[in-house]
Amino acid sequence: MLMKKIVVLSIVSFNCWAAMPWETGWAMGGTSTYAINDKDNNQLLIECNDQGSYLYLRNEKRNEIKLGQAVAISVNNTKMTVPTSIDATSAEGDKTAWGNFIYSLSKSKTITINNKKFEPNNSEKLSDIANMCTAYDETDSNPIPSQNTLQQTTKPVLKVSVHYVQGSFGSIPVTVPILHLAGLSDKPFKVQGLVVNKGNCKVTAYGLDKLKTPMVYGEERTVPLVAASTCSTVLDIAIQTNLGNFAYTFK
Repeated sequence: MLMKKIVVLSIVSFNCWAAMPWETGWAMGGTSTYAINDKDNNQLLIECNDQGSYLYLRNEKRNEIKLGQAVAISVNNTKMTVPTSIDATSAEGDKTAWGNFIYSLSKSKTITINNKKFEPNNSEKLSDIANMCTAYDETDSNPIPSQNTLQQTTKPVLKVSVHYVQGSFGSIPVTVPILHLAGLSDKPFKVQGLVVNKGNCKVTAYGLDKLKTPMVYGEERTVPLVAASTCSTVLDIAIQTNLGNFAYTFK
């Protein structure tokens, strides 16, 4: 009987430690926060606003553990080096590394940093984190021309469609529009500018990074837009490429 009690208590204890959800919230200055604890009550904290994004590691007493300018992180056994702070003036390589890290979190099962292992059980809750944590780079780094300068050429090099992903920020529902681009040109081409809803809907920094390399026939890319009221319905898109300029409308 004693052995059975010990086994039951062990199972209950394990299940308790296994339940480690992400907690999202708001801080002063329009800052979005994302935090998770490990089994020893260490905390991984990410803070994001339109000026920059920051990554912190804190011990069980909530004292900050120094990480330096960049830190090695493993997400689902994929190793990466991630800057601990990022803003619009950061190097492009750092922005890409940060974007890759942020986009991996919504599917994360394990996150290891500084020998501390976090095992989230509700990563789908982070459906909005990519938009919130790349907002620092939405305006200044968006190298798009005015829609008035774009003139339609005859043969499109891209097939464009839009789908929407429903998510939430805490209890607030959000809609994230995703552009789907498919190459139609026999020649390699590069997207040089992208204007959505007459410039009122911005492309995320991660989406801009995905447009930096040339595309070829049959290649497909998904480009997330900002989850904002001006993006809730995509009405028109103007695209500039090295092979011509193209306009698309949606009903």
